[in-house]
Amino acid sequence: MNRFLRPQGLAALVLALGAAWLPATCNAQDIPTGAWKGTIGQASVVVCFTEYRQAQYYYLRHRRNIPLVPPQGAEPQNDTPQAIAQAWKAGEFRLEEPVPGAEEEGRVSGRWLLQATSATQITGTWTAPNNGKALPISLHRATPARSTQGAGDCDPAFYEPILAAIRLKHAPATLGSRAYQTASSDEATTLQVPADLPQAKALNQFALQWLRDQSVLAYDCSAGRGARGFAESEPLGRTLTPLLWTDDYLVLQDSLPEIFCGGAHGSSSLSYVTWSWQQGRAVDTWAWLQGGEKSLIAHTGKSGQPIASGLMRLIKQRHPRNEDGDDCREVLDHMSVKPPYPSMQGLVFSTGFFHAMRACNDEVPLTWKQLWPYLSAQGRKVAELFQR
Repeated sequence: MNRFLRPQGLAALVLALGAAWLPATCNAQDIPTGAWKGTIGQASVVVCFTEYRQAQYYYLRHRRNIPLVPPQGAEPQNDTPQAIAQAWKAGEFRLEEPVPGAEEEGRVSGRWLLQATSATQITGTWTAPNNGKALPISLHRATPARSTQGAGDCDPAFYEPILAAIRLKHAPATLGSRAYQTASSDEATTLQVPADLPQAKALNQFALQWLRDQSVLAYDCSAGRGARGFAESEPLGRTLTPLLWTDDYLVLQDSLPEIFCGGAHGSSSLSYVTWSWQQGRAVDTWAWLQGGEKSLIAHTGKSGQPIASGLMRLIKQRHPRNEDGDDCREVLDHMSVKPPYPSMQGLVFSTGFFHAMRACNDEVPLTWKQLWPYLSAQGRKVAELFQR
């Protein structure tokens, strides 16, 4: 027998030995996901992988999102969890960086070839278009962040460098005779109250975490725009502002102006936080009404037709757009109602409508006297505090 293997036999042996180092089966749990840190060449990067052939990353030097997508012409059968896991193990997991913009469709700025060498290590190669220069990729799983906040499309660890880059600017401000400070980042403005106020530490921590969340939102919004070929977005301009300040409660207005994150249309929001100085936390103002939010739910009459609740009828009756000749009057039955916030005179209910009719969004103030039949025992105590 020839002691030298023929080429075909040698290839078969190599394949067999290689297969011996791969698991018998590859499952979804074998797919590297979450936040990873490392380098492309000498440049530091942070990467977020999903269980599908989608990912994103940014360079620490500029922290701008770069999407990663499946290679053009990828076969659908390669998108199963088993096929993806196998590609990772075999060093054949491929991604591409698409050049944003409709006119750039089909162009890529770089290609990735990756292998998961262990549960905590990824190696690979970044290659410029047209077989250009190649740079080594070395990644390690990021240490889980201390934050338990769930904001963002990736693990909190992915956003840590973005949050660490926040630089605050402070300025004095007042609401009536109450003094506080504004704290602003590039994306949003919040507040900080004097440390000698009751539970001030809890409120200031809440307000700063809100500010941090806006940087995460801004990054994800910019990523959404970039993934669809749009230019980078402007700063969010979101604000958390004191609206009413008493010895018992602080009402904060959370206002997000119109932003566009690459979806079908833009979006904006207006909501309120009611903070209890005594409890040191935001409170659920639905608890001030009998039945809570369910106090708005219609019930079925004897004829089987839905009958609006008394409180919902009152809100609809007092809605500023419930007037003859107003187009909004026709869609009042379709409005949503957000948690109320207190004023000195009563409670204010913010209403919202579907996107095409959002011009009908408005607020409905109701007096404590009007609300008295619907207030819970807790709500009546609150009413007495505001009327004393």
